[in-house]
Amino acid sequence: MTQTSDLNPYERKILRALQADGRMSNAELAKQVGLSTTACWNYTRRLFDNGVIKSVHALIDPNAVEQGTVVLIGVVLDRSTPDSFAAFEAAARTLPQVLECWLVAGDVDYFMKLRVRDLPAFNQLHNAQIIALPGVRQVRTFFVLNEVKSDGLLDF
Repeated sequence: MTQTSDLNPYERKILRALQADGRMSNAELAKQVGLSTTACWNYTRRLFDNGVIKSVHALIDPNAVEQGTVVLIGVVLDRSTPDSFAAFEAAARTLPQVLECWLVAGDVDYFMKLRVRDLPAFNQLHNAQIIALPGVRQVRTFFVLNEVKSDGLLDF
């Protein structure tokens, strides 16, 4: 995979522009970064091919799809082994409510970010699926009261 130090100035401009607006047409992008449309397309395609750009997504208003409640969960596993981590991670990937999941160092083994409709929906998910994930010994739940910043862009 390409490293930041391997990116030329045009590629950096393309990445910044697409982070801000992934729906931009190639013609708009080329104009913004100062390239011909062909050159811009070639750079952009190479960024996809090299895995620098993983994908492009729509940012959906969670409230519009009744997923306005954000929950952060700290999970402590009963064992810290490669097999227990692998089993937990595989199961966590299957839950559509889990937006992000990180193996961390500290008082918990994993942090997960979830979105649900409301507290009763979380309670049902917690009781039926979260505590049943492989190896879960303890779950620490944090309800987000206010999303101060959730649209961060990479700065490079």
